[in-house]
Amino acid sequence: MLPSATDTARAPVAREILRHYEKLLRPALDTWARELLTKWREVDTTPAADPGDLAIASAVLNKASFILAAAGHLDRALHLCHCHLSWVARLRRSGAGPGVLVHAVQPWINTGRLYALRADQRRAAPHFCLAERFSRRKAATLGPCELPADAWPAMLTADPDLPHVLWNTYALEHLKGSLGGGDGAEVLDTVARLRRDVPPQWHAFLTEGEILGLLYQGRAESALARAAEAPALSAYDESAFGLHEVTGLIQLGRTGQALHRARGLLAFLAHARPRPRSKDAPTVLRQLRHLGLLMEALNQPHYALAAALRGLDICATQDDQPLRLAFLSTALHLASHHSDAPDWAHQRRHLRDTSLYVGVRHGLGPDSPAPWDGTPFTDLVEAAEAAAANGG
Repeated sequence: MLPSATDTARAPVAREILRHYEKLLRPALDTWARELLTKWREVDTTPAADPGDLAIASAVLNKASFILAAAGHLDRALHLCHCHLSWVARLRRSGAGPGVLVHAVQPWINTGRLYALRADQRRAAPHFCLAERFSRRKAATLGPCELPADAWPAMLTADPDLPHVLWNTYALEHLKGSLGGGDGAEVLDTVARLRRDVPPQWHAFLTEGEILGLLYQGRAESALARAAEAPALSAYDESAFGLHEVTGLIQLGRTGQALHRARGLLAFLAHARPRPRSKDAPTVLRQLRHLGLLMEALNQPHYALAAALRGLDICATQDDQPLRLAFLSTALHLASHHSDAPDWAHQRRHLRDTSLYVGVRHGLGPDSPAPWDGTPFTDLVEAAEAAAANGG
């Protein structure tokens, strides 16, 4: 049975970008940390190192800061980012070419993200504005790391994707900061400002932000019109806009159309085959999660369960522990008498007893981070500290 008109206002509006973009999966943190340590020990991190080794080492430190933050150790994650920047500064002082400074960009951005996690937007914002310095070829100070104006060409040679990284960060991080509050006026103001400040080729996220802002305000007709004309760069982008269309249709009480559209999206996502080591799996999992919520709003528990089970299938090979917990909880809520329910319950208990993610493991929260002693987290921080002190 479809929901009544009085229920349609409850349609869940996404609080995040659902289209296709680079986002990390979240596997078991301790295993992930050990894998990163192995990679770190296999590469040269000194000023004489091959650029490929330095790129691998820098990627390890970037992911290490994510791991520490996910485990609730925000202060230690900030410390690791500072060590990362100090390592890059030491490499440059010790004779590495100016191109090495490209490795300071991501830890500087990550520092801003950590401040944003603390809801300190004032301190976070400057970390997302490097694109402006780059476009004007101006010098920048990234903590202990100095970027002179004449370093930008060498940095661009070292990483031709640098403009893409800087402008997408500028647009996406400012947009994410406004989406979290669910204030439509704030989101639309942010989108309007970003359209003025960001070159058109990096407007990919702004249309989705505008649609979400309109949905937050209950302006479903306008949101549907914008979604219908939105440029999609992939099938997953089309799916993201389709999910927002379903939300708008539910808000308007056009539940039959909403269900028809949602069924089509489920058929697409159920047959999607995320490529290993790509951004596909995080996108599909986030979209399946939101589609399940929409199916529940449409009083379609069987379809919501199908979305959750497809999510669990993907997590079996490309795991994301926080989303796996959400899918297991949905399955148990919707089908507690299913023959697989005891196994789902066992999996959920095990996950909540063993995961190191804040919000997944029992008892972990912003003021109660994951255990520290005896974990590979300590080794990651020590490796970063040694690199900062010795240049490798």
